[in-house]
Amino acid sequence: MSGDALLRIGAFSRASWLSIKALRAYHEAGLLVPAEVDPRTGYRSYTTGQLADAAIIRKLRQLDVPLEGIRSVLEARDPAVTRKVLTEHGAVLEERMAATQRAVDELHAALDAPVLQTPVHRRHEPARTILTFSGTVTESEWMPFLERARTLLAEAANGAGAVVDGPFGACYPPPLDDDAQDVVAFIPVDSAPLLSSAMRSGGVAVGELPATDVAVIDHLGDYDDLEDAYRELGSWVATHGEPTDLPVRELYLVGPIDTDDPSNYRTEICWPVHTPSSTEQET
Repeated sequence: MSGDALLRIGAFSRASWLSIKALRAYHEAGLLVPAEVDPRTGYRSYTTGQLADAAIIRKLRQLDVPLEGIRSVLEARDPAVTRKVLTEHGAVLEERMAATQRAVDELHAALDAPVLQTPVHRRHEPARTILTFSGTVTESEWMPFLERARTLLAEAANGAGAVVDGPFGACYPPPLDDDAQDVVAFIPVDSAPLLSSAMRSGGVAVGELPATDVAVIDHLGDYDDLEDAYRELGSWVATHGEPTDLPVRELYLVGPIDTDDPSNYRTEICWPVHTPSSTEQET
């Protein structure tokens, strides 16, 4: 996998699971400096090779490791230095040190040989009429929000006499803040239904998913591993496609409502990309 392909900051944010706000802060701190900064617009771009450093930063910040400690880990790139930084961080982290080191090693390995997802492919998604339920959620609120949204949308479709013609899913723009994520949950329907005032006041609305080409990766297993699939998909998009400004879509083909075994979950991550030109298609 090439480390030279570039992702603009919004796409890199989605692929790395680091917010745009965090990426700007890490740039200012000198921890994760963009490969390119457009002198005219100020837009930042990163290489796919920097996704590994982004993953390490995210894992260590989840443990509240100070920025200077993270800097030492990134500069040394030595497991012994990582162990030293974590030990000095406090006794509370000692029990988690071995797991953290394994996680960092696994993150590097996942960039070269991801095992929980099928190969990336491109497909066209037609425009769809959808029922939506939107919210801004923290990581701990994400699953309860999706469960509530799925129930509300299914009840709204049934109450309005709409025919559901696709899987439950959600749209995710790049996060602007580390603490919360905007989410638009949706269910595709065959035509725009007339919603009751109770449905509308409850937050259900009629919307549309625009037609677009998407790069798709099929993630198999628990949602805890979704970030690995996002890194793989983001690298593919940087190398083989051009991301649009549309939010990434997740389609929950098999989820908690379908099985009690998280290892059987199946989630399609669909990253909107520009349609290749006729010349590109021929080559």
